[in-house]
Amino acid sequence: MPRRTLQPPQLFDSRPWGFSQVSVSPPGAIVHVAGQVAWDAEGRVSAVGREAQLRQVLAQVILAVEAAGGNADDIQMLRLYMPGFEPGTEADLVGRVLVETFGRENPPSSTWLGVQALAQPEYLVEVDAVAVVPNT
Repeated sequence: MPRRTLQPPQLFDSRPWGFSQVSVSPPGAIVHVAGQVAWDAEGRVSAVGREAQLRQVLAQVILAVEAAGGNADDIQMLRLYMPGFEPGTEADLVGRVLVETFGRENPPSSTWLGVQALAQPEYLVEVDAVAVVPNT
């Protein structure tokens, strides 16, 4: 179900950073997408660098939601896990990629986490998601 987002005036306007403060899920089937990394279907790293991996991983999240009968607009929440994340220098990059993927007006809610490590050292980002898709 297409998300409805809220930007309470008491909270900072996060939309230029590619995420909404609040995402409201309408009735439908809740879809949980496991953490996606930049592996292709054959288990090979398919992108090099944080930006390329983030783009690949977001594309895979959207593919997973589409497999469940939804689309990118049905994604309600994203969690981004990034080892060695440099908030001062990489926040602009992450925000830009999210805006390019979801737009500024109605992006999903998200949380960005700097973590110690992911499952393999070549992974520079992992993203999991929650979507609400129409009941069929």
